[in-house]
Amino acid sequence: MGASFDVMDAVADMAYYLAEWYLPELTAESVDDVVAKLDAAAVLISSEGTPVQLVVTLAVPTDEVLYGVFGAGSSDIVSKTCLQAGVPHQRLSADVGTRIRHEPVPVSGAERLPITARSDSLPNAKTML
Repeated sequence: MGASFDVMDAVADMAYYLAEWYLPELTAESVDDVVAKLDAAAVLISSEGTPVQLVVTLAVPTDEVLYGVFGAGSSDIVSKTCLQAGVPHQRLSADVGTRIRHEPVPVSGAERLPITARSDSLPNAKTML
């Protein structure tokens, strides 16, 4: 198994789009609520024959922003999904690529530092895939 997982391999034959929402007083509960609405909308729209998937979300509470990467056939499908969920995006970027590294990459000639913190041990860390 390699050191990284290419999120863009998660849904074949789709383009990837980055949606942004600016949400004052962003909390873990509000993120969970938005993600649940987006997931439900994606399932509904996909069941109608237009595949769309929320691949990953990233919340930055200090900046009051939530990012979501969608796999879909067009930006219109992503916009429709967000509207269906009741959370229209404030910005949408196309041609998005991302990599999520699950293990540190060894640095040649340097001592490898141990990883001491896990996402489940950090009070505000949450992984949503």
